[in-house]
Amino acid sequence: MRNRLFILILFGILTLGLPMTAAALAMDVEAKGGVGLGLGTTNNSDITGAARVSAGGGVGIDLYLLKVGSVDLGIAVGAEYSYLTFHSTWANKIPVLAPGGASDLTTDSTYNYLDLPIALVGSVPINPSLKLIVRAGGFIGYFLSGTANNTFSNPNYQSQNGSVPLDSNSTNQWEYGLHFTAGADLGLGGGLSVEPALQFDMGLADTTPNNAQNGNFNDTFWSLTVVVGIKYNVL
Repeated sequence: MRNRLFILILFGILTLGLPMTAAALAMDVEAKGGVGLGLGTTNNSDITGAARVSAGGGVGIDLYLLKVGSVDLGIAVGAEYSYLTFHSTWANKIPVLAPGGASDLTTDSTYNYLDLPIALVGSVPINPSLKLIVRAGGFIGYFLSGTANNTFSNPNYQSQNGSVPLDSNSTNQWEYGLHFTAGADLGLGGGLSVEPALQFDMGLADTTPNNAQNGNFNDTFWSLTVVVGIKYNVL
């Protein structure tokens, strides 16, 4: 069911994108990658966390459909891989089916997502070889895989220490959120350019299923990444 929904989303993007391409004033294709920081938010007051490394890369298309003064405006779509790592401590946790008393649980976890961003894009020319590029919109993310390395402070739970895979019981498969980038398009000639940029993705969906094992609270992810893209002007 989830795979069918994913295919329908891709088909919808292609169905909308092909007619827009025919009417575009310009189109840029970009391949990009970068690293940064990832963190999360939770409404569980017993959990604290710290920022860890995030990374990602992917491809994108900027379709410029109209001009307002000297500014080109359009739609940006893409497909991106997102790698997120997190460090957290859950104070006074009591594991399910393990009545050995409360324990602090420290977890270092990794998450792998496939993200589909769609945003409005604006290109502001500064000079013939320099443009400012801004994108603002949202994304849909699909959880691919992950791991959690757990350490309990209570010796009664030492047998539960170690790395465990994350799946649909511990992580919701779909997420969504806001997607922003701001960067500079530096022309190299011949239709090629390089775009260094800051990318901010803020998750809005609860990533943790509510059950007896996980508890009843909301977790969300965000990341701030420095990316560098190589672009080619197709139109």
